Amino acid sequence: MSESPNFLMILVNCMDNRLRNNKLRSIFALALRTAALLACTGPIMQTFLASLGFSSRFIYINTTLVQAANILTSSLCAQWADKGSVIRRSAICEIPHALLYLCYIPLCLWKSPSFTSFALLTLICLLQSACIALYTVCEYKLPYFIYGPKDYGTVLAISGIVSSLISLGAGIVITKLAGIMDYSTLMLGACVISCVMMGISSLLHVLQKPLHQLHTPTEKVAAGSSLSIFREPVFYRMIPANLLRGFAYGTTTVMAGIALDLGYDQSVSTSLVSFQSGAMLLGCGLFALSTRYLSARTMMLLGSLAFALLPVMLIPGQGLFLVIFGVVFFGRTLVDYATPSLLRLAVPVELAGPYNAWRMILHFSGTLLATTVAAMIPVWALLGLTMTAQLISGISYFADKDMKNAA
Repeated sequence: MSESPNFLMILVNCMDNRLRNNKLRSIFALALRTAALLACTGPIMQTFLASLGFSSRFIYINTTLVQAANILTSSLCAQWADKGSVIRRSAICEIPHALLYLCYIPLCLWKSPSFTSFALLTLICLLQSACIALYTVCEYKLPYFIYGPKDYGTVLAISGIVSSLISLGAGIVITKLAGIMDYSTLMLGACVISCVMMGISSLLHVLQKPLHQLHTPTEKVAAGSSLSIFREPVFYRMIPANLLRGFAYGTTTVMAGIALDLGYDQSVSTSLVSFQSGAMLLGCGLFALSTRYLSARTMMLLGSLAFALLPVMLIPGQGLFLVIFGVVFFGRTLVDYATPSLLRLAVPVELAGPYNAWRMILHFSGTLLATTVAAMIPVWALLGLTMTAQLISGISYFADKDMKNAA
């Protein structure tokens, strides 16, 4: 009789250890992954294109094609996370992504603004975008199996703080070195470091231990078609909000191009990395501290309101431009971390795979629209549309009844 409680206690302790280890591995895996992604997305990649001699129009074209590859991959592989082990599939996506960083090295050495150079660089970006899409399909289903719903927001916030510290340090170093050495040499070092970080992230994902059954055969998933998600109210009511949020997100990914269009030089576009990292650090810190006092939907609304400052970027002054970018990115960080935390509570596990796959398809469709439009309309119009899109998205999430119940 006395052995049974001891056995139960050992089992509980094992589960506690597994949960703790899963959370620690997730924090560092997500942090390293987020830091590594800086080298292939956002200001670093856009500044690299500019340093090779490509105009802002080429930057917009590159970003648009990358988003299109993400959408296509997500559409074709919406049920990627529902087959086999979601832990193993998460890790598999990161291995080719890590190796692709090394493919940028010849372009760092062969500094040419030729069409061939642009085509090769964009091809590597497209392949990495496909890897990102496959990982994203798994990313929002994985937490259902490795820790509890209340742990998700905390894990995201802490991993964001760690990755922000890494990125902030890297941004400061890049900004300092950009003034004394060639940017292509900096990019070469960034690619090697990113390859290592992505590889470690993959290893940490492999080491995750499920707390319960990895496979969840349900009637909705067993039905086969991921398009059945469109019949779910929790999904179709949020279609406009997710599309508009993607548009606003897309504009923030081409801020280096916007800076160049407004007449600022490479020093400003390079400084965006430090301001982005600092804003992300503050956003993650506030999100972590506020989880006990504010709901995720409230944080989404507050983050969306920061986008109301976008038109101020049109006032001349590089200091003002960088500060407003920091405030807007701070708001985007709140939105980016509040959204999955809220949906983890609102969306049941049997819908999580296709739900988040199609949600991200909508998101990146909006991003694709933004980067396409960015090359065609004046900056003032792009900033006005972006502000309006994020405000509508944030209010829609805040007012939706399913989101209220989840919060």
